[in-house]
Amino acid sequence: MVGFQETTKKKRFSCGCNPATWSAGSVGMVRNYSLALASIMVLAISWTSMQESWQLRSSLDPPSLLPLSADRPMPIEDKRTCLLDHPASEYLQTLTKVMVGTPLGGSYHNNHRQIGQTPFPFEERLRAVGEDWPPFGYTMIGKARMQNFRNAIEEVNQNGIPGAIVELGVWRGGAMIMASALGKESGRIRDLYLFDTFAPIGTYGSKELTQYLAVPEDEVRESFRYFDLDGPFVHLEKGLFKDTLPAWKEKDIQIFVLRIDGNFYDSYQDAMYYLYEKVPVGGLVIFDDVLTHKNVMRFWQDFKNEQKLPEDLNHIDNDATWFRKEKATKIEWKHFRSPQDANKV
Repeated sequence: MVGFQETTKKKRFSCGCNPATWSAGSVGMVRNYSLALASIMVLAISWTSMQESWQLRSSLDPPSLLPLSADRPMPIEDKRTCLLDHPASEYLQTLTKVMVGTPLGGSYHNNHRQIGQTPFPFEERLRAVGEDWPPFGYTMIGKARMQNFRNAIEEVNQNGIPGAIVELGVWRGGAMIMASALGKESGRIRDLYLFDTFAPIGTYGSKELTQYLAVPEDEVRESFRYFDLDGPFVHLEKGLFKDTLPAWKEKDIQIFVLRIDGNFYDSYQDAMYYLYEKVPVGGLVIFDDVLTHKNVMRFWQDFKNEQKLPEDLNHIDNDATWFRKEKATKIEWKHFRSPQDANKV
């Protein structure tokens, strides 16, 4: 079995591009072009200089000159690791900025002791990859993960895959508010299922953090209404996953994007055992915190090995990953484990 440290070192960023630096992508592109131009100038001077220049350039990561997009499709061999970038409308770009939190609100820098105190100054580099907590945002996943979630929805819409969008662990609902906006804008209204306790749970240790993460159901619903994005297609599933998911085992609902943000082994186990069969081949699965929570990575390794899954994880940033389902799988429930962490309470 691959260990946690070994797994996290094998970074497989989508389409050969590291989204953790996407906010500085244009700067990097200019830098790469400049290096290439400098190398050409050196070639004109002498053969020896050309060889030295080539050695320098070959030691650099190859530049990602043009991102894949809906108009520039991926090579067939890259479908396992690439998620097309669908440029967002101005409306969705603005909404995303509001969802992840504006600079005016500052940042808690992932420090539970700072919650309720004067926030730290806003830092774009942290908000880009979800490495801070916004005092007044609607999601803490950051811009790169929001972009990944939107691209996942855009892809399955483009491919005509029917089904719902499901997120487990929604906080203030920001990611699914964006999903609702995308459905409204595109005319492809999907059922949105938001699973959360919508109440404090006692597994986070810190009182401040527990209260910060506990957002009441009516507040989440009101946020959908505020942005004119509520409707009968928005379903709030209140309760612990172990209590709300068993009823889904017999439901005839197909899930075309499954996003899990559960923090615990038990949370991911409940989500994947009850819902993974409902994801069709070609559907997308997103794990929010598998790279930073060892128990979550341990669950994935157990699940992948015991259910004999061919899929591998692709990085979104330093926390989250995604994969595209490649094979229909019948879940072997004999491997379902007794409570490991969250469900012990």
